[in-house]
Amino acid sequence: MSSTGISELIFFIATLIVTASVVGALAYQTSDLTIGMKNSSTQVSSMLDDNFKIINDPSQIPYKQGVGYTFYVKNIGTQAFYFTNNTVNVMINGSEIMNSQLLFSNSGNNGSLAPGEVGTIIANVTLSPGYYTLTITIYNGISKQLIFEV
Repeated sequence: MSSTGISELIFFIATLIVTASVVGALAYQTSDLTIGMKNSSTQVSSMLDDNFKIINDPSQIPYKQGVGYTFYVKNIGTQAFYFTNNTVNVMINGSEIMNSQLLFSNSGNNGSLAPGEVGTIIANVTLSPGYYTLTITIYNGISKQLIFEV
């Protein structure tokens, strides 16, 4: 009889250990899921706050000899973001355009693009007739593309 009691006690203790392990694992997974959801919502919020759109007509990119191609960027987010050659990356067909070949301008003159404001990027590059992909990436990694024709 005492061996039965000892066996039941061992099974009871083993059950408690297994239950505690499962509860610990579930708590860790729940915490990990919560952190992931928080990070995701922060990223989505940032994308809504800082967002822009390239508003050129892809078939008629303005070009002026000796000056370059003009691209228009509109801030469609809810916050201003810095709009300079130090905070915006411009690429054409995957090749980065050097800062010396870019001119940024906006009406605020403070280096940022306010919500609803349109800024210009003038790229002093030589392009032969054909199709190109313009990629503009702002400081926080948000990127937009425009396929255009020269």
